[in-house]
Amino acid sequence: MKPRVILAMLALCAVWGSTWMAIRVLVTAAPPMRSASLRFLLASALLLPFIRGLRLAWPAGRGLRAVLLLSFTMIAVPSALTFWAEQRLSSGLTALIFGAMPLMTAILTPLMAGRSVPRTAWQAMIIGLGGLGFVLSGAISTSLWQAVGAVAVLGAVSLYAWSSVYAKQTLAGVHPFLSTSIQFFFGGIWLGLASLLFERNRPSHWETSSIVALVFLSIFASALSFTLYYWLLKHVEAYQLTSLQLVVPILAVVEGAAFMREAVPWTMMLGAAVVLGSVYFVMRARPDDGGTGQLRLNREVSR
Repeated sequence: MKPRVILAMLALCAVWGSTWMAIRVLVTAAPPMRSASLRFLLASALLLPFIRGLRLAWPAGRGLRAVLLLSFTMIAVPSALTFWAEQRLSSGLTALIFGAMPLMTAILTPLMAGRSVPRTAWQAMIIGLGGLGFVLSGAISTSLWQAVGAVAVLGAVSLYAWSSVYAKQTLAGVHPFLSTSIQFFFGGIWLGLASLLFERNRPSHWETSSIVALVFLSIFASALSFTLYYWLLKHVEAYQLTSLQLVVPILAVVEGAAFMREAVPWTMMLGAAVVLGSVYFVMRARPDDGGTGQLRLNREVSR
């Protein structure tokens, strides 16, 4: 794996590690769909100077259809579900549920793209998800309130997984800056319309912390991270890229220890080691290790 790909992944992990806390702060100031709409419209505006400077050609045909569809399946609906759910869930629990994304992506990859997922990667992702549960086991409580939020986040995770595999197939000829900006703009429009419909009578209460959260989400967690995400999809498999979601809750724990002086029990340290080891093996897995896609192909040939 090239050094620039590794650096981009590390940057993505660093940003994703703080995203959930920022969303949690933002939804205390403004209704969820209004918050998400502002985030993406501002991020779209921030990318315009780069698009103009690079003189990028507007996508057409299949590329344009894919970008418009992804504005709905990658941006609008998952963001609405996640922002709404974070009124019910802690940021750590939300990040834990997102840890299921690499498994969902691995399931969809052979079905949608016809490419195999190495057996080693499957095993590592399952072990990593178990280690992630070990990390946050002491911070999770069960209630109907949380269960409803968890179902919403699972819906968002499913859409993100499907969109990641779809984007890998369809956006090869579209520049990441352009793809990201168009998706943000239309996704922000869809979310704004939904907010006008469902959140018309709900006021906003802006404070310094919520403004900082909005700026962070717009610049780093949207304009930067999504551009890196689509660039990385051109260089690695979708299931490898989404496996970074396993690292995100660990970063949240580290941030809590560094900035909030929160205790880090030995179970968290052990679970973190398991997760990091699993991500390492996912990244190193090769198609010739065997996988579901290869098994399906062999069955078709035998017929």
